[in-house]
Amino acid sequence: MTGPSTAVFTGRVHGTVQLRHTDNGTPAARFWLLHHPRVYDRRTSQWTDGETVAVICTVHGAAAQHAAETLTDDVHVIASGQLRSAPSPHTPGQQQLYVDNARVGVDLTHHVAYIDATLPAVLAGQAPAHTG
Repeated sequence: MTGPSTAVFTGRVHGTVQLRHTDNGTPAARFWLLHHPRVYDRRTSQWTDGETVAVICTVHGAAAQHAAETLTDDVHVIASGQLRSAPSPHTPGQQQLYVDNARVGVDLTHHVAYIDATLPAVLAGQAPAHTG
């Protein structure tokens, strides 16, 4: 059985998340993710940084709006979705990787994330900040 390949990438958002809307009003977001793989070198018995992989992620629907409101440059994320490649418009002869219909989350290894139900009262504007 064949079908789209699903891929998972971890890395950092590079630049600004671009939010647009389709003709029928559906939000669509797009951003660059820079994946920095770690590679084990058996010769030296050390982990080293592999070659950086740039991936363009697209997100649709409510998740696109959330991504645009949440993600900023240099935020660590985990993104999964349908992997595809296409000729790069910027570098002839090279392929560009895309993760389409991505599901994106903040990487809790690097960040603390709050959801509406767990947002501290002070941050939600429901209680005065303690001064004293």
